[in-house]
Amino acid sequence: MTARKLFASACLSGALLLPCVAKAQGRTFHGANYDITFQPTAKTSAWDTVKTGNIIAKLGGLYGMATMGAAAGTSLPNLDSLTASFSDSLGGTLKKDSTKTIMLGQYEVHWQKYTYDTLPKLSKLVSDAAGFTVMLKNGSFRVYYLVSGGYQFTLACMSILSGGIAPYPDVEEAIKTLRLGLQAGIRDRARTVTRDLWIRDGRLGGAWLEANKPTAIEAFDTRGFRMGTGVLDSKGTWSLPVSRQEMFLRVRAADGSSLQFVVHP
Repeated sequence: MTARKLFASACLSGALLLPCVAKAQGRTFHGANYDITFQPTAKTSAWDTVKTGNIIAKLGGLYGMATMGAAAGTSLPNLDSLTASFSDSLGGTLKKDSTKTIMLGQYEVHWQKYTYDTLPKLSKLVSDAAGFTVMLKNGSFRVYYLVSGGYQFTLACMSILSGGIAPYPDVEEAIKTLRLGLQAGIRDRARTVTRDLWIRDGRLGGAWLEANKPTAIEAFDTRGFRMGTGVLDSKGTWSLPVSRQEMFLRVRAADGSSLQFVVHP
């Protein structure tokens, strides 16, 4: 996931050098299928109005910063893989510290705190971008992650300069504002066959199904738990499991290929 390369790409792009904004301000960032609003929780803080890559800088990016990424998925990121990726991109050895699961708005959110002795890769990149020496050592940062609507969201934040405050409260408030795009019916993962599929009254049909002769249709909830399977009728349409929430469908075709997409209630 590109979000795991967060801090390195921020420094390379100069996101740490954005001008500080004196007046408190917020910002809504729009992704391909979501939007999220960051508001300052302190009167003297502000979120910059420029977003470079996945980086969202606070107070010019010099005191604290956050990143966010989204990828298709119905299960939480693998924590060991996440840890290894951050360790590789930031440099140094990361140690897992405290962890917690909390409800933020309608979302069940997990966070993992990491501690480190030094982050040499990130320190060098920050120093090169800022024009003065910054040594990140004996610190910590936190990664928030959640699953909703067939997407994995990962948000990470940390303080940069000595005495800086990691924007944890701002990030937690922002997560409550997370909204997926208002798309009814199918959000196609293959991006090629939406027009050939339809859903009416809990039944899935369309030319793609007729052409590819599915052998099975499996339904999962947004946590990745299997809800059941579709049932084929004599007309070639499939009755789907009943759900008042979003479902992640996996359609297995006769040739061994599969199609995955999200169905909105």
